[in-house]
Amino acid sequence: MDDAIHDDQLEDMIRDVEAESFAEAHGYGSMSSDVETLLYPGSTNFTRLSAVLRLMNLKVINGCTDKSFT
Repeated sequence: MDDAIHDDQLEDMIRDVEAESFAEAHGYGSMSSDVETLLYPGSTNFTRLSAVLRLMNLKVINGCTDKSFT
């Protein structure tokens, strides 16, 4: 997937959630900075948030329990 398209979709998903409830339930301040934080220095493909979301997606797709995932 094109990174620009992926980034736009991620920002759209965050905006679609009611801002106040999102901030309270999910630590919006942390997530909003994670959108811009590179996963590692020099990374061009992943931010901290995109990497976590991909890992969580793999967890759900494969039916991993919390214990097995950690």
